[in-house]
Amino acid sequence: MVRTKKQHNRISNRTYPSKLCKKEGCMMEFIPTDSRQVYCCSQHRIDSNNDKRKVIDKFESEFTKKAKKNRFVLIKISESDYYKKRGYVEKGLLVYEGYELPVYHSKELEHGTNREILVCYEYGLILIDASKEIYKIDIIEK
Repeated sequence: MVRTKKQHNRISNRTYPSKLCKKEGCMMEFIPTDSRQVYCCSQHRIDSNNDKRKVIDKFESEFTKKAKKNRFVLIKISESDYYKKRGYVEKGLLVYEGYELPVYHSKELEHGTNREILVCYEYGLILIDASKEIYKIDIIEK
């Protein structure tokens, strides 16, 4: 004989005060079945979480797009005869090529000099002269 388990929904005897739904645009008042419940229905919870995720995904995709552009600029400049001849690049040229200084993945310290390295993918940008705004491009080995 095969026994099947019956699934019983647990019903709490607790009562909670009514709340307003937290979904933007919904002003429905509801009585929660759990103290953590903040949406009047599961669809509003799903919609709200999807909206939050869209904001985060948009930020991440914009950052990735800018970081890839920065990487392309660093490759272009580091492989140019101008950079190979001088061994450094001015901030003006970086900006002219479309490099965005605030966009990088991490900061590290250069061994020996303790200068700050702005790391973008496998490339590092090191400020070697602050008064003249001169930078050096290095390939970072992980």
